[in-house]
Amino acid sequence: MKSALSVALLALLALALPSLGAQEEVERVKIELKSGEAVEGVLKDVSDSGVTLVGNDGVPLFLKWAYTRGDKHFELRKRATNYKSLSSIVKLADFCHDFALDRKEAEALTAALQLAPGDEDLRKRLDALPKFSDLKTPDRPGPDIVKPEPKPEPQPEPEPEPKPEPASGRKPVLKIECTDPDAVASLAKEMENLGYKISSGKDYDVLVRLELNLTLVKNPKWMGAELYAIYDGTCEFQALERAAKTPFESKSVEVKNVRSNKDKAEAKRMTIDELMVKIRGELDKALKKRG
Repeated sequence: MKSALSVALLALLALALPSLGAQEEVERVKIELKSGEAVEGVLKDVSDSGVTLVGNDGVPLFLKWAYTRGDKHFELRKRATNYKSLSSIVKLADFCHDFALDRKEAEALTAALQLAPGDEDLRKRLDALPKFSDLKTPDRPGPDIVKPEPKPEPQPEPEPEPKPEPASGRKPVLKIECTDPDAVASLAKEMENLGYKISSGKDYDVLVRLELNLTLVKNPKWMGAELYAIYDGTCEFQALERAAKTPFESKSVEVKNVRSNKDKAEAKRMTIDELMVKIRGELDKALKKRG
């Protein structure tokens, strides 16, 4: 009876051993530093900001890309890129630019233009690089087709308040409102890059209201540590003249499956940044139509 039990136990252990061995598979990498030194360890995580290794002592070590020979580790850095996320691809292009990887930067910018063919900033950045004949950029989008609105029935309306006309050649000053300060900061940065001034007080021409909705799709954890996070997001903006009650423009944008291999805080920030990049283009067009 004892020998039969022993045989059964040995059989169960033999079945379990392959799966245990598979769990122990690890990837060891060697990171070259700008100082000329090199650091070896087990690869734990790769993100757009750096790489985390675990040394023989079991202690995690985070290395910023800025401290490494990034030109030697492009393929490793590329793993942290979500090619469905505009902001993630642009961060890869920034990495390539920092380490003078012209060809790789051009490839990343070309991939970004597949998601945002109308982004002139990306096109200018690509034009400044050496030309690679095998990289084909998408055509610019055609003009928006505006459907004529039905004529409203005539009815008496109060005299509209006169709006202050911006000085010739001056872009309107914007004030941005949202319950999420990260969204305000992100859109402010995008609009400032286009030459608009941002005000937090009463000295503004146009009020921009944002309604942000973020959904955490996935955020698995292992032993208390976050493995990755995925967000979906939508954001509606309304642009109103100062003291006006109705917006002269209102649009909504959305992004899906924005992934961070670090944590949900980074995934949230990436989702907001990507939404604000989309709103930047729509808001800029609306402000130009305003005159």
